[in-house]
Amino acid sequence: MKWVLVMEGLLLTIPALAIEPDDPVAQDHWAWSELDAPMLPKPEGFRIRTPVDNFVFAALAGEGGKAAPEAAPQALLRRVHLDLTGLPPTPAEVEGFLRDPDDEAYAKIVDDLLSRPQYGERWGRHWLDVVRYAESKGYERDEYKKFVWRYRDYVIAAFNEDKPYDRFVREQVAGDELADASLESQIATTFLSLGTFDTIAADREVAIYDTLDDMVGTTAMAFLGQTLQCARCHDHKFEPFSQQDYYRFLAAFESLDVTSKERQLGREEGKKRHREEEERYQKETLEPQRASEERAWLPILSRWQKDGLPEGRKAKLDDKQLQLTIEAISLAPDKRSKEHRHMLEKERKRVRSAVREGATEEERRRLSEHEQKLAAIEKAKPQPMMGWVYPDRGPRPKATHLRIRGDVHQKGEEIAFGVPVILDRGTLPEPRPTDHSAGRRRALAEWIVGPQAPLAARVMANRVWHYHFGRGLVKDGNNLGLQGGAPTHPDLLDWLANALIEGGWKLKPLHRQIVLSSTYRLSASHPDPESDPDNALYSRWPLHRLEAEAIRDSILAASGKLNLQMKGPPVYPPFADKVVGASSGADWKNSTEEEASRRSVYVFAKRAIPLPELAVLGNPDSSCSCARRTISTTAVQSLLMLNGRFVNEQTMHLAGRLGEIDGEEAQIRAAFDLILCRPPSTQEIGEAQELLARVAREKKIDPLASLALVLFNTNEFAYR
Repeated sequence: MKWVLVMEGLLLTIPALAIEPDDPVAQDHWAWSELDAPMLPKPEGFRIRTPVDNFVFAALAGEGGKAAPEAAPQALLRRVHLDLTGLPPTPAEVEGFLRDPDDEAYAKIVDDLLSRPQYGERWGRHWLDVVRYAESKGYERDEYKKFVWRYRDYVIAAFNEDKPYDRFVREQVAGDELADASLESQIATTFLSLGTFDTIAADREVAIYDTLDDMVGTTAMAFLGQTLQCARCHDHKFEPFSQQDYYRFLAAFESLDVTSKERQLGREEGKKRHREEEERYQKETLEPQRASEERAWLPILSRWQKDGLPEGRKAKLDDKQLQLTIEAISLAPDKRSKEHRHMLEKERKRVRSAVREGATEEERRRLSEHEQKLAAIEKAKPQPMMGWVYPDRGPRPKATHLRIRGDVHQKGEEIAFGVPVILDRGTLPEPRPTDHSAGRRRALAEWIVGPQAPLAARVMANRVWHYHFGRGLVKDGNNLGLQGGAPTHPDLLDWLANALIEGGWKLKPLHRQIVLSSTYRLSASHPDPESDPDNALYSRWPLHRLEAEAIRDSILAASGKLNLQMKGPPVYPPFADKVVGASSGADWKNSTEEEASRRSVYVFAKRAIPLPELAVLGNPDSSCSCARRTISTTAVQSLLMLNGRFVNEQTMHLAGRLGEIDGEEAQIRAAFDLILCRPPSTQEIGEAQELLARVAREKKIDPLASLALVLFNTNEFAYR
């Protein structure tokens, strides 16, 4: 297939694809090949603890390299705590490990960390990067997407329970179409609706197809590591994906109603049960309490009608409304007219206010009691399970057409549902329609983790390695295509992918193989200046900076203010009033200090105005899938960490915590233990004492808070 380009009379013929699907280069690409279990090499002269070491040290030995010595126990403990939970170890945990730092004790610590609920919060946050998680729509208005946080809680719970990854994929792509679909799997499909949407787009159809394009791109990158999105307008320039491939894939999602808002979730029996609970609540709880309040109104309203209001009181009901209210209260609920119900339901607040105008002080006191009881009852009203998921339009799929040059208004040929030719082995299941959908998404999900599992397993194994070591075996976790480059350790990647599948697609056993290895335990010191200069062979620990959330959470942990409450609606730490007052920030609420001190994964994820202490330190762009966060070092980060409100508030809290300890040297040691997870050297104690003395003389800030601020701003705190 060729493209013909005519430009100012010049005729050019260029290939439509950089490489065709039947090209041997494409057919033999490592990522699309079958997954074979590689033989374990046996390098000599290295300490082998897990199969990870066999592959890493074999590659190192092949280049004549040496391995760094093992990390000190304190450094290793801090590393694995931050890695698996995103929180530093406590001084007591450090002390306990130092008493017994052998392999068995370390393995027990790893198992304990993997069993903690904080593991799911840490690794769930990694996944939220990949799926472009946010709780607003983006664009100019950046409106709030209600109940999206239920998906965040689903992800955290999935990691904590070690949900098999193949099930995790099925639920997110097609949780509502599964034979055993549940409320949980329905919430999982929020994955599809996490993208941006322009609510005031001049062309609504363009906005709809931009949203579908986001689904295609994110699904292909997140689960398959392929840049299929580049084929929307033309054949892919660098991969063997045609424009037809793109629309085959899009056909799985085109029947979704992407313009819908939040809606009630659950199966029909659950919805029926909620309706019954709501009716019972209305009849047995709410109506009797409302009737009790109304009976308290009646003598006051009757007196008003007969004698008028006390002098100086303002009438908030006219004569007709007053009469309607008195009549309504005197009638049984089922005997009231539409006007009567309007006065006691729609106008209830105004009637309450009017009744107070005619009441005595004693009557007002009793009215307040009724209002408080009713408010408590209304708060306990059974709530439906709501979520932000896109419903399907029914069992008959919408026809999919190729859009010429990607223009939604130029329909081309009709395209059948399918998968890219280069990945198609004739194993895509036949869609099985349900009562509400065509079943195409389920077929796609089954294909991703079925016959195409080698690719999906490689993608996820690479992500796990990346989040442990700060870089993947393949550099770009969202691109395992021809342009993505080869893995640095191909046999290791295939072994990890095999281990994932053979282990029932569970991630925790994979974590154990990695963090128990000798490779993971190496120090960051360079063992040999002559070899492995860029550490491509993992001859030493690859030092890398903590993510924004881990830095913020570690500060809260050190100050003693960290709130470990899990789940639920987002929290809203303090924000500049001018920013919150802007149109795109109008939905930023005010949380209490205790609520705002929850882990960063629970902070309101607003696209237009992310929390500064997260944004400045490298929060990902949530408009698209993020496989690897950009690491930058800027002056603004220093300003934030030295002068920011959050950091300085936490240093004062930590100063109060340290102030309870007797003796200056003991306070210094405690500060180092809490922030850096190690004792200070003799020189550091002396320097800290000089700092405390100088700050005390200046009397501008609490000396201990100043010491904490210095330690929070060290590289040692920000890196693992």
